Amino acid sequence: MGHIRLGEMPRTGYWPDVIKALDLSADPALIANITAKAARTGLEAAGQDDGVSEVIYMLMKFVWSSTQKKDFRGELKEIGISTAERDASLLDLISGFNDALDTRLRQKGHRSDLAEMARMSVMDTLTDVCRHQTGSLFGASIRETQEALRKNTAPERFAAIGQRFFGKFLYRFLDYHLSRELPGHIGAGRQYETVRDCDKFKESLARYAVETSRIAREFTGYWPSATEFKEGISPKNVREKFVPIAFKKLLSELQRRDAL
Repeated sequence: MGHIRLGEMPRTGYWPDVIKALDLSADPALIANITAKAARTGLEAAGQDDGVSEVIYMLMKFVWSSTQKKDFRGELKEIGISTAERDASLLDLISGFNDALDTRLRQKGHRSDLAEMARMSVMDTLTDVCRHQTGSLFGASIRETQEALRKNTAPERFAAIGQRFFGKFLYRFLDYHLSRELPGHIGAGRQYETVRDCDKFKESLARYAVETSRIAREFTGYWPSATEFKEGISPKNVREKFVPIAFKKLLSELQRRDAL
């Protein structure tokens, strides 16, 4: 499943409902729900996409590498992240993570549209974490950086990271499809009179996506810790035991909200 290309949204099925909703409403929840229903096949595919699984595996391994007190650098090197000899801020490690993830997806042939959405979403998520946690960690020692990262292994902390990641992914998925249609609804006498009006709608849509993704928060919080303790986090168990369930929860929440 690692080479999925989403392509154009078919103009049959539920897609006419999306176009109609854009004409009649600027409600992000309504439009998100109808778009998700029209694009259900692609969203279901995300739970089986090898590239998406690879991104989530790398996120977990990156955060949990910080629990290795004796060989933090070695753990990072295992997933392709090189560090400076003495100093490495959290921002430095996140930059290294992006390079390692890009290389890994390319080498394994997991470059799908869904994987690229996941990659951008995880980088946005880690950048948010960096922004809130670095403080004076620019130019910090590797030990200080490791401790800052280790705090995110707490279930409540990683749960928040997971919700943010899935929310950003859901937003990108919806926007991928809506961006083809939205320009036709901007202008005088249309739903969005200016580009700024459309941008405000997108901001609301992003917030709605994060809110919807709260359903996966608890599962995302406890699964990595429990799995690392029992058998270790691996590409296989992330792909088979975490990703399908997380996306199933997301789909069920959209269905509960009458989206699917």
